[in-house]
This record gives sequence, C-alpha cells and structure tokens, in this order.
Amino acid sequence: MMADRIRLRQICLLTAKLEPAIDAVIDVFGVSVCYGKGDLTRYGVPNRPAPPFQAAFFESHGLVSALLPFGDTFLELVAPKRADTPAMRFLERRGPGGYMVITEVDDTGSYAARVEAAGARYAGIVDYPTYHELQIDPRDVRGAMLSFSMQRQGKPFDGGWYPAGADWRARIAGNHGPMRGAELAVGDPEAVAGRWSRLIGRPAVDAGDHLRIDLEDSEIRFVQDTQAGPDRLDVIHVESALFGEAVARARSRGQPVSGEAISMLGVTFKARGAA
Repeated sequence: MMADRIRLRQICLLTAKLEPAIDAVIDVFGVSVCYGKGDLTRYGVPNRPAPPFQAAFFESHGLVSALLPFGDTFLELVAPKRADTPAMRFLERRGPGGYMVITEVDDTGSYAARVEAAGARYAGIVDYPTYHELQIDPRDVRGAMLSFSMQRQGKPFDGGWYPAGADWRARIAGNHGPMRGAELAVGDPEAVAGRWSRLIGRPAVDAGDHLRIDLEDSEIRFVQDTQAGPDRLDVIHVESALFGEAVARARSRGQPVSGEAISMLGVTFKARGAA
C-alpha cells in the first residue's frame, strides 16, 4: 500500500516586527513578497481585501504576515498584532524563530484519523472553501507546530497553493530553488521523531547523526540539541546553486555566518545537503 503523498510546502517563522524581517530576507536572498495579511504595498503587493472567511481567521488570531517564494515553496513571516494572541505568548516564551512546518497533502482525512488515534490536539483548523488545514498543537508534537494542508482550489499537488495568493508564480525570483528540509533540534530526537512519524504515517529513518522522515522530494530531520534549549525548528535547507552569494550578502549585513550557514530570524539557513 502506497503512503499518502506529502511534501514540505511552507515554513513559518515568528517575529516581533514584520517589515524588518521581510527586509532581512529580501536583502540576503534576493527574493520577493508574493502575498500576505496586512499592508504590503511597499513590497509591490496590491492591497486587496482578503475574502471575508480568510480575513476573519487572521483577525481572530491577531496576525500580520508575508509569504516569500523559494521556488514553489514559501517562507512565511508572521508577527502578532495584539498581546492576547497565541503567537505573542509563543514569542514571549521562546523568542523569534521557527513556528510552523506546513505540508501539502492529497487529503487531510487520513491525517485527521492519525491525529485522533494519537490523541493529539489541534492548535487550529482552517476550513475555507478553497483550502483545508489541520494545525497540530506543538505541545503534542514538540519543536514546532505541524500542519497538514489540502488544496480545494484546483487539485492537490497540481502546483497551486492558495495561501500564496493568485500571483505568486510571477514573484519567484529564480535565484534560489525550493526549501527541501526542516530540521528540529530537540532534547530527545527518538521520541520527537516518533511523534511526528505517527502523525505523518511515514517511518523515521536513522541517518547516523540525525533521524529523518522522508517526504516527496523533501524531508524533516531531528537532531540532538547541543544547546540545552527548548525543542525548536532550528534549520531550513534550501536548494540553491547560488547560496554562496546569499552567504556573502549576509556577511556584509553583519548577520552571523558560519561556513555556508546563515543565522537570522532565530533559525539557520543552509544549502540542501549541507551538514
């Protein structure tokens, strides 16, 4: 029996202020904003009102956001607008950094069944006519929120992605490819990988210095935390032939750089395949 199709499609980083985070990513990687919630006209995104169901969801969560394409995957930057929001509480506890690992799936039904069987809780459910998303409470998976998302506009895996807006293909910069990996630094990699594995429905493979769950042309890694910090989404792996240029720009901006790794916004960016 074939495993359900699932791929890494979007990674969300939480930040205190949205525009400085956007500017940092644009300056280092040379990418563009394609969509978001809030006034993004300075980034060339028309200020079109969101559909009422979408506007209501983001207002209830008190968020502003921006999505930046890396190939056909998306880096999402999110900032809280109000103090009485889960995002602000997360930011106060953990500081800026990795917030969500968002996957694309054919059908959320089988994932919902695994969530129920595992007794995991939802942090939220997005139920739009165009899009359905199950957000798993980070307390039950550890490290970051895990999301299973299904296109209802068009067909799953047809290339479309509702959260990125209608014009995202025209905003792909072309200097970097997709994000291919999310790496979590955790106190107990075996236990955390086991939780994610049960919900995803794919095994966690021992890769020597890390455990890995293979998705469609992407992966989620679990490594031993060496800093004795909270479990966290720590590294993003980007497919890029021009990653060295991003490293040089990061260094010129004063961003922490170690070899071919760029530390910014509470996470580290590495070229795909880098240790």
